[in-house]
Amino acid sequence: MATSRDQSYEKVDLSRKGSVKTRQPLAVLLDTSFILVMLEQRRDIDEELRDLIMGPARIATLDMVERELQRLGRTRSSKVGTFANAALELLKARKYPIFASGIETSDTDAAILSFSLASNDPLAVATIDRKLRFALSRLGIQAIYPRRSRGLMMSSAVPPSST
Repeated sequence: MATSRDQSYEKVDLSRKGSVKTRQPLAVLLDTSFILVMLEQRRDIDEELRDLIMGPARIATLDMVERELQRLGRTRSSKVGTFANAALELLKARKYPIFASGIETSDTDAAILSFSLASNDPLAVATIDRKLRFALSRLGIQAIYPRRSRGLMMSSAVPPSST
């Protein structure tokens, strides 16, 4: 009788292992505003995203965000410039992938929206920008944003309406 219990336990355990391996990681695109605010508040992006997602995640950003940070970093005398340079160092140190946006525009938000729509993988965008969060939600793309003190929030993905 004890052996049949052990065998059923093994079967459940094996099925759990198989399902975890097949789950596709959520790609999280970091926006300039999100990176700068998290650094300014001395918060760990990786740790807080891991706490929120509770599963496999791939943190990345776009080349447009990198260029925007470089431009902000050239204004060294400002506080923003200091954080922009720190953000560039963070991207390099953590080896986050930097994807080509694939569109010629100077508007980083438009590049993020375009890339998000073209992506076939599960994707969320980490941003502070309310206009961008609203646009993402209208397109059915999840947005991640920080709470005031600690922790992150994720908007629910609402499918775009057909009207």
